[in-house]
Amino acid sequence: MTNQLATVSEYLRSDVSRARFAEVLGERNVGAYISSVLIAVANSDKLQECSAQSIYSSALRAATLRLSVDPGLGQAYLVPYKGKATLIPGYKGYHDLAIRTGKYRYINVGKVFEGEEVVEDRMSGFHKLSGQRTGDKVIGWIAAFEMVNGYGKTIYMSIEEIHEHARRYNPTGYNSETGVWKKETQAMERKTVLRQLLHKWGYMDPTDAQVLNEIEKDVSDVIDAEVVEVASDVRLENEPEPELYGTGETQTEQSLATETPAEKAERIQQDFMKDFGYGV
Repeated sequence: MTNQLATVSEYLRSDVSRARFAEVLGERNVGAYISSVLIAVANSDKLQECSAQSIYSSALRAATLRLSVDPGLGQAYLVPYKGKATLIPGYKGYHDLAIRTGKYRYINVGKVFEGEEVVEDRMSGFHKLSGQRTGDKVIGWIAAFEMVNGYGKTIYMSIEEIHEHARRYNPTGYNSETGVWKKETQAMERKTVLRQLLHKWGYMDPTDAQVLNEIEKDVSDVIDAEVVEVASDVRLENEPEPELYGTGETQTEQSLATETPAEKAERIQQDFMKDFGYGV
């Protein structure tokens, strides 16, 4: 174990750090979660150059969202940047956060190939595929969801629209020769469409949405995320999004004794956000 990895391990396993993780994850899950963080750090020389405090902060953010930072799961990633670890939610992380609300019947994002045509019903707003695939060139991406109450939405973005979107909102990252838009183009395209669908039309738990918005603001200047992801998963996109939800005040000591499990979970998330300056 390198000296820095030992330092990170000591930091994460301290009583104070374990207590904060336990509030979010429950005492039984703390050990396994911290071990997964240390595995991610051990597998990245650049993460081992990051400060222990930034690794702790990013890992606690992930735990607050109930996302694993194990690269093999594709939910979230610890990304080294300028000596600090930054949390990047993966495509599967966004997908899982949405599904976890219990409001969705399905969510899907798929490629549109040359020869195929996407037609929008101007009355309903839904998109349909027509034509016949004539090659392997991807000309766009289509995304859709349906909620359990019957509400649904589809969006389609051509490759040109996706890349124009990236050039407009993340010119530095998009134009970087070493950035993920150059190294993982299709992964970025897919994630862009999913995030557009969920942010504009979907539903996220309000406290999860607040944490995600703050994460996206913090990573707006990350231009070279060296993230190892499983096949078909999606890496970060740096477009900042407007804040969707605010945070309320934490409960008073008197009310803590009677709070419900749901209220406790919300309080823990709000306390975490207050610790890191969200909404205060």
